[in-house]
Amino acid sequence: MNFIPTEEQQMLRDSVRRWAASDRGTGSAWPHFAEMGWLMAALPEGAGGLGGGLEAGAVIAEELGRGLVPDPYVDIAIVAAQLLLKMAPDRVAGIADGTFRPILAHDEAEARGDPAWVRTRAVGSGDEWRLTGRKTGLVGLADADTLLVSAVAEGHGLTLFELTVGAAALKRYDTVDRRVGGELILDGTPAAPIGPLGQAEPALLHARDCALVLESAEAVGGMAHVLQLTRDYLLTRKQFGRPIGDFQALRHRLADMFIHLEQARALVVRGVAALDDPSPRERSRIAAATKARAAQAAAYVGANGIQLHGGIGVTEEYPVGHYFRRFTAFAQRHGSGEVQIERFAALSQPQQRAVA
Repeated sequence: MNFIPTEEQQMLRDSVRRWAASDRGTGSAWPHFAEMGWLMAALPEGAGGLGGGLEAGAVIAEELGRGLVPDPYVDIAIVAAQLLLKMAPDRVAGIADGTFRPILAHDEAEARGDPAWVRTRAVGSGDEWRLTGRKTGLVGLADADTLLVSAVAEGHGLTLFELTVGAAALKRYDTVDRRVGGELILDGTPAAPIGPLGQAEPALLHARDCALVLESAEAVGGMAHVLQLTRDYLLTRKQFGRPIGDFQALRHRLADMFIHLEQARALVVRGVAALDDPSPRERSRIAAATKARAAQAAAYVGANGIQLHGGIGVTEEYPVGHYFRRFTAFAQRHGSGEVQIERFAALSQPQQRAVA
């Protein structure tokens, strides 16, 4: 692992940070993502990418999180792209140039964070399949044009299917962090399989681990900005004729926020490195640890950022409360921090060898 960014990664970070801090307007940022090459940064050159790997994706995700950018970069450019690299690599070039915007529909209400839980069923044969089930927690529907749906294909096993947004019933809603979420309702919905039938589980588990780690990178960016806002406020706000940042108790609280942030950042670096681990079990173990620690840190940094700001911290006009909403949504998505701690503990147990 290398904790020091390369010159190329630093240039990429500066580019995304400048854009995220600018007046971006109200429209979709996807054309800009494509124009700047951010959608292809994490993809291998053979798939139409720039070969920066998931390290480059983490840099972009962190800076988008710092700027509280709502567009689903991780969902499309990382999770869906990594899934298709294993299932249908010829489709990835469309993600790289921004003309293809798929999101994964895998989570189900009963799963409670278990990435292997799928009760959606597919019945059919050949290229004619019909899906029945429900998928929850979809984020990014405002930008997506395609859904990649996991389902158990009759007679085969876990398979990935494709259907266009609008081909099935969608219950849309605003998430707690004010993005567009939704629930997919499948009732004999026609869909086409992607990749070999019954062989989607390894690719889906890898995509989920990518989601845990790269969304943690987004949270780290948000935490860094909350820490900066809080520090600046403590050095500006005065009581008894002196900045409140001079008070030792508040300095200690700020130092604790910094420690939580840096521990989460270190786990993200470790998590990104583990995404290439040849052992799926070790990869998932570290991904669970990354999400768990980032969720804990985000809760601490967000809550203390609000408390140290006082009343202004919960106003609509001030950004700290908006970051706290994003941290709250992040902590629950794909299984809470507590669920990930349980997964980490289970994956850390030594595997028992079968006795001949």
